[in-house]
Amino acid sequence: MNIANQVAIVTGGGSGLGRSMALGLAREGVKILIGEVRRPEGERVVEEIFAHGGKAELYVGHISQENVVQQTINFCIERFKKIDILINNAGLRMENDVDGGYETWRRFQKRLTHELPVEEWDLVVNVNLRGTFLCTHYALPFMIRQRKGIIISISSTAGSRGVPGKSAYCASKHAIEGLMKTVAEEVREYGISANSIHPGGGLSSMPDGNPDMIVPLVIFLARQDQAAITGQTISALEWNKENLAAPSRTGTP
Repeated sequence: MNIANQVAIVTGGGSGLGRSMALGLAREGVKILIGEVRRPEGERVVEEIFAHGGKAELYVGHISQENVVQQTINFCIERFKKIDILINNAGLRMENDVDGGYETWRRFQKRLTHELPVEEWDLVVNVNLRGTFLCTHYALPFMIRQRKGIIISISSTAGSRGVPGKSAYCASKHAIEGLMKTVAEEVREYGISANSIHPGGGLSSMPDGNPDMIVPLVIFLARQDQAAITGQTISALEWNKENLAAPSRTGTP
């Protein structure tokens, strides 16, 4: 299916995989709304899309806040009149300190469950899971009304197993996969699909996953019609092995 002139919301689209997915979809002619907590990063991606002839907007706010999500969805409808694709990408991680410091806005130190501060648990779960729920919750009525839509939530291999020191992150990713499977069953009749993706990370140089792997899969799922693939957790690494002999660079449109 041709996805030119469709509309996609990409949360956390100002850097990393969010940026790569936004640019990859823009290259296909999709109009992009970047949801981002950091204005400078979001503006840079919007400018990149503009520079290549695409259309994009930015909405700045914290994804765990209900009013921000409501305003983001309403802003998308106001500017683009519809929502075809929702990519729930914004999230916080828990990692070892390998470089002498943390990006405290998105990464926290790995801690055993009994040593994890409750406020860190709350923040990770609120951003990763609550944010995904809120965006899905407020986008679905518009998708149901138009009887089509694609929802893609970024999970992790930590969504299928336990990782010591990452209880909040693992719990949030397990829950995201369960949420997507449930939503898929609820809205299949409206032609809406809901899937989770394991980005194919694990490389020290690409801690957030490999854009060469995830962007082709996102575009493939965005092109499907009538919820042909839904309720699945898909490994970008395995999908690429099966479907693409040599993935091409997808960093810019």
